[in-house]
Amino acid sequence: MKFTKGITIILAIVLVVPFVCGCGSEKEPKKENQSSQVSSSKIENTIATSVAEDPQGGETGRPLGETVDIKNINAKKGLQNGIDVSKWQGKIDWGKVKNQKIDFAIIRIGYRGENGNIYKDEYADYNIQQADKAGILVGVYFFSTAVNTAEAKAEAEWVKENIKNYPISLPVVYDCEGFTKSDSRMYNLGSKEKTDNALSFISTIKNFGYEAMFYASKNDLLGEFETQRIENVAKIWIAHFDGKIYPEVQNPQYSGKYAMWQYTNKGVVDGINSDVDLVVSYEQFSKKAPLENGVVSEVQAPKPVDNTYKSVSDRVTAKYQVNLRESATSTSAQVGVLNAGEYLERTAIGSNGWSKLIFGGRTVYAVSSYLTNEENYQKPQENSQTSSVSDGYTIANDKVTPKNSVNLRREPTTNSEVIVEISNGTVLERVAKNNDKGWSKISYNGEILYAVSQYLTTDLNYKPYNSEPPSDQNNEMFFHKTADRVTAKTETNLRSNPAGGEDSQVVYLLKNGEIVERTGYSDRGWSRVIWQGQTLYAVTSYLEVTP
Repeated sequence: MKFTKGITIILAIVLVVPFVCGCGSEKEPKKENQSSQVSSSKIENTIATSVAEDPQGGETGRPLGETVDIKNINAKKGLQNGIDVSKWQGKIDWGKVKNQKIDFAIIRIGYRGENGNIYKDEYADYNIQQADKAGILVGVYFFSTAVNTAEAKAEAEWVKENIKNYPISLPVVYDCEGFTKSDSRMYNLGSKEKTDNALSFISTIKNFGYEAMFYASKNDLLGEFETQRIENVAKIWIAHFDGKIYPEVQNPQYSGKYAMWQYTNKGVVDGINSDVDLVVSYEQFSKKAPLENGVVSEVQAPKPVDNTYKSVSDRVTAKYQVNLRESATSTSAQVGVLNAGEYLERTAIGSNGWSKLIFGGRTVYAVSSYLTNEENYQKPQENSQTSSVSDGYTIANDKVTPKNSVNLRREPTTNSEVIVEISNGTVLERVAKNNDKGWSKISYNGEILYAVSQYLTTDLNYKPYNSEPPSDQNNEMFFHKTADRVTAKTETNLRSNPAGGEDSQVVYLLKNGEIVERTGYSDRGWSRVIWQGQTLYAVTSYLEVTP
């Protein structure tokens, strides 16, 4: 349920972000331990005025899931289809959503900011009222940054006051993420403290008569919480995008208990103008009456405020070719193509990497890095004798697949934005490669993206890793052999043992740019690495392969 940088309230990509706790690193300055102190933070129904106050805004660094159109999903008997939403989806046409056979919606009611204050999601009341009016069952979630049980209890009490007059038919969900970031107020919390906070929220909300649920990624369930304590008293909602997803498979690759599965953060649903999380429930819910019968006034959707784009006035053309889209997302409808030498008026440049252009009398969107405002721009030409182009890339025009998995990026640098992570077996069209720099140009969804060449193969039947996974004597986890170099996407803990727990000590906090050798990976989401001669373990989804 996390979000990417540069999002507007009109158009946003919803992401589920798992993090590893950054506790225990002797190289990081410690914050004063907050877990034993009762916060004096304010509890408000106000709206956060900046992304910094909303912990679900900002950079996530998490790979996107697969694009799934809800029209292609037919829930089997006993299952129900759902979504989860917040202000980042903007104004939703709930009538259209209901027509897509959506059974339920879990709506963000509020969150605690990094400043310690509690805020209501500005679309919460509108979304609850309109979803209910459309005949969609409603649940709510609260995004917590509680640093102690008293704060978690206060969050549950705040939630109750804000939903008591609504028909909440699904569980009330506790969502805690982002604790690995060094600027998080939860940064020094261990798995026990985070679990205690979750249980405080859960027990309080259950005492009010609501059903409780706990949301987390697969990796966080395995390593960052004492999950068995939680699953004994609340339902589990797992987020897991890797590998095969619903409906290709009916269940996630997870052996613990769960009642719901969030299987992608790139869902396509009519009535929602951005990507949205898709959820399948393994039990059926029916409408419940409100806890209380107070009068609730109908509210209108807030007027969207766009702080992402800076106004400009220039003419641009494509460096090669670029798609023109209805909105600032690669999943939105394509309305045209801009070729090199063809110029359009540009009215704004966004911090989200997109530009607003005027095309056929309407505003359309194009990726800014594929544009230039150079007058009389000349597209680089092929050299017929060397079959190369002037930017150093050799024409390839072949088919490739990742040896394991590979990131497709906006630009040929590991600092560039990751657009999508592609797994082995997916066939990609490679249009050119640069042997000196080690990058390949990949044609993907009508756009040119970049991948590290050494992680690709023209053998489309290539199978990754050793077929006989070795085991580690110190744990019960099997690891497939590999030999590559990795770094942290942002920062991640290197532990003495996988799966967390009291016997898994944090040895080092690996930061982006620090490279370690990876010798194995497990099907349970862990990688085995070598750091200063020691064998340590890190959560795989927090790592990225380096050239």
